[in-house]
Amino acid sequence: MRKAIIGLLLFIAPAWLFAQTEQEKYEMYAQYLHSVKAEVDGGASFVVRASTDYGRTIDPGISRSVKILRRWYQGGNKLLSGNKQYDSIMQKIKADTTWLGLMLQLEEKMSERFVVANQFSPDLHVTLISDEAYHKIFNGRGSLTKAWGKFETKYRDPAYLIDLSAVVSDGKRALFYFSRAWGGKAGYTSVIFFEKENGKWIYFGTDLIFMS
Repeated sequence: MRKAIIGLLLFIAPAWLFAQTEQEKYEMYAQYLHSVKAEVDGGASFVVRASTDYGRTIDPGISRSVKILRRWYQGGNKLLSGNKQYDSIMQKIKADTTWLGLMLQLEEKMSERFVVANQFSPDLHVTLISDEAYHKIFNGRGSLTKAWGKFETKYRDPAYLIDLSAVVSDGKRALFYFSRAWGGKAGYTSVIFFEKENGKWIYFGTDLIFMS
């Protein structure tokens, strides 16, 4: 009987740990999306790509960001100065070189296909867009303006197209890639940083990679 119980626990434990990790991942996504929603005065819905494969599509800039951080850590160049909050965030990252290791892991992760599920809180108004639906709209035929017109007709306005990566974490620090685009002429890509405080993941900063 005792062996059976131990065997059952050994079987259940990995599944429980995976479920807990998945829950924490979506809590981080949701926390950041709530901050974006507040930034745009709450009037937003999010269309999240259900599947991404950065290894076979356009370079999202994470490799460039890693190179810049490497040179920065080595003292070879300075990051562009931002506002006081951004500068404070980046100094905090530089003070702990573990972040660079996580950035390298993120770069590797982003060469793999990533699939997201709609496990976001209902108040975020998240809709998943499948690969098929995405490529039907953004197929490279015709103008980008027309493609975005189709997107905005199908999804509630204002609707933002969101790309997410897998979360990379060492249990104390976590980060992921995030992209938000709208209207065909506006958007940004960035790396989002979290730290665990008192058992909870807390968003503390963004490293902006590209903005248009």
